[in-house]
Amino acid sequence: MKKLVAIEGDRWVERAQKGDQQAFSLLVDAYHTRVWRFLLKWVRNRDDAEELVQETFLAAWRALPSFRAGSQFSTWLLGIALNLARNHHNRTVKKLSRNVELDETIYMDTPSGSDIEPDRQLERLQTMEALQQAIDNLPEDMRQVLIMVRLEGMQLEEVAEILGIPSGTVKSRLSRAKGRLLEQMGHYL
Repeated sequence: MKKLVAIEGDRWVERAQKGDQQAFSLLVDAYHTRVWRFLLKWVRNRDDAEELVQETFLAAWRALPSFRAGSQFSTWLLGIALNLARNHHNRTVKKLSRNVELDETIYMDTPSGSDIEPDRQLERLQTMEALQQAIDNLPEDMRQVLIMVRLEGMQLEEVAEILGIPSGTVKSRLSRAKGRLLEQMGHYL
């Protein structure tokens, strides 16, 4: 099934490169949510993320002739999104907090609710806040890799392609980021 979707996506890309707006619209529909979630991790604001999604697809439409067949469209598209997010960050650096909006389901193995004792809920909340702060305190290069690999579930090779660095560098940055998080979070473990 996944291979079929990829083949169909390749056809949509080919058609879109020839100016077929309907094929590009199908690509937008297919990738909108993924691009939005990716951007939300960077800009931490739903409205800004949605605006950047629109800019991403507009930039992709304009740059579509430069897309190389054989490359993954999603990787190319997320590279555009990342560049736009970086530009957005540079324009609004004073307005943005460094907090990454983390989904609490990443940390909780049971849903929050009445079945969890209030003391335990408070403890989990404090742990999540400490982890968020620890991620915020990472150097930008480590934080980028950590978010893409651990929170977005991207492959090392895909992250390397987006960032324009070797996959070994991605692996090294990820390892260093995890080490720093363990140092900062040791007393919570």
